[in-house]
Amino acid sequence: MVINMKFFNVYYFCHLANESMGKFDYARTNAEFTERQFEVEPEDFPKVSVLREYCFWLIDRVFYEQANYIANSGEIADFNPIHWINQAILKYRGIDISLRNGFEANNDDYLESYNNYIEYLNEYEDGLFEDVLNDIATEVEYILFQNRDFLLRFNEQQAVAFEDNLRKRKYIPEWVKRAVLFRDKGCCVFCKRDLTGLYSILEDNEKHFDHIVPLNEGGLNDVCNIQLSCQDCNLAKSDTSKTSTLYQSAY
Repeated sequence: MVINMKFFNVYYFCHLANESMGKFDYARTNAEFTERQFEVEPEDFPKVSVLREYCFWLIDRVFYEQANYIANSGEIADFNPIHWINQAILKYRGIDISLRNGFEANNDDYLESYNNYIEYLNEYEDGLFEDVLNDIATEVEYILFQNRDFLLRFNEQQAVAFEDNLRKRKYIPEWVKRAVLFRDKGCCVFCKRDLTGLYSILEDNEKHFDHIVPLNEGGLNDVCNIQLSCQDCNLAKSDTSKTSTLYQSAY
C-alpha cells in the first residue's frame, strides 16, 4: 500500500503519543484505550494494527478534549477542533466543508456544536469524520512505527492486559516480515549485522523475527511488536522486553 503523506499536524499527535506513553501521569488515560480495545480476544497480526487503532483513538480523544476545554474556558485557542477537522478534510479529500454547509460553531456551547458537527459529518457526509481521522491516524502510525523505543513502551502498556491471558506463538505472515525487514533495513536492531544476504537462504525457523515484548510477558502478535534480530542477539535477549535505539544513518 502506498500512503499519500499530507502531514496534517501529524507531528503534533506523534509528540502527544510519545510524551504520554509509559508515563505515570498518563497511565490512566492510556489504559482506557487498552481496556476498551481488548474487551474481546485480539486478532493475531491484523492488517489494521493495534498501533493504528491507538492513533485513531488518540486523535479522536484529543479533538474531543480540546472541544470540551473550549466549552469550559470560553477561550478559542489556535487549536480549534472544528477548524482543524475542516482543514484536514480539505487537505486529504479536497472538500471544503465550510462552503458546503455554512456551519458556524456556537461559542456559548462549543462542545454541543462540536458533537453536532461530528454527527453531521458522519450521517450526512458518508462517515467523513471517521474517514479523515483514519487518514491522519495512518500517517501518525507510519511515523511512530519507525520509533522502536516508542514501540517498546507502547507494547509494554498493551501487555498489561494480557499478563494473565498470554498469547500463543503464531506464524508471522509475510507482509509483517516485509514491513519489519524494510523498517529495520535488513539489519539486526542490536548489533546492526546485515542480514539481507542471509534472509533469502535461511529457513523460516532460522529467521529471527523477534517480539519486542515477549509473549510470555503479555506481548501481542502484532506488526508493531516485531523487530529484526540476528540469531546470537535474539538468543541473548531471551524472554525479556528489549529493543535498540541504534539506527542506520540515511547518508
